[in-house]
Amino acid sequence: MLALYLAYLDDENDKQLFEDIYYSYRKQMLLMAESILKNMNDSEDAVSTVFLRIAQKNWDVVSNIKSDTDLRNYLLKATKNTALNMIKSKKKDNVSLDTIVEYDISGIENISDDSFLETLCNKIEYDKIVEAIKSLNDKYRDVLYYHLVLDLTVSETAKLLNQSIPTTKKQLVRGKKTLLKILEINGDNENADKQIRIKKSF
Repeated sequence: MLALYLAYLDDENDKQLFEDIYYSYRKQMLLMAESILKNMNDSEDAVSTVFLRIAQKNWDVVSNIKSDTDLRNYLLKATKNTALNMIKSKKKDNVSLDTIVEYDISGIENISDDSFLETLCNKIEYDKIVEAIKSLNDKYRDVLYYHLVLDLTVSETAKLLNQSIPTTKKQLVRGKKTLLKILEINGDNENADKQIRIKKSF
C-alpha cells in the first residue's frame, strides 16, 4: 500500500518524509482504530484511508507540521474520525436517503465545535462534510478545514493563517453558517425553537 500512497507524490524528499511518517505512526494509528472498530481488518482499512487521503489531498498541510507531538495528534485524530465515520456509515445502511431529520440548533455561536461536527456527522458522511468545506471560498474554507478537520485550536489556526484570534473566531461562526447552507441544512423561521432540517439529497 505504501507504494500506492507514494505514487501521488512527485518530489523525492516528500516521498521520503511520507515513508518516515508511515513507519513511525502506522502502528499507533492501528491501535487507535482497533480500539474503536474492534476488528483488525476494518482498522487497517481506516488507517489506509487516512494515509490515502493525506497523499491525495492533505500532504501540503501534513508536511508542514513541524512538531512531532502535533503530527501524532493529527494522525490519531484523523484515524479516530475515520473509524467513527465507518461505524456511522454502517448504522446508516438501512436509513432512507430521503429521510428528513430535525435537530434543535438554536444558535451556532453557542454550539461547541465538537458538537457542531458531531451533529453533522450523525446524518451526513464525513467525506461529504469535508468536500463541502473545501467548496467554500478561501476565507471560510481554510479556517474550517484547519480547525474542524485538522483539529487545530483557534489560536493555532489563527497563527497558521497569519491573522488575529478574534478574526478567526468570526470566520468560524460565519463559515459554519455557510456550511449549513451548502449541506442543505436550513433553519425553520416559523419555529420558535429554530429547528434545523437536514435533508439528505445524496
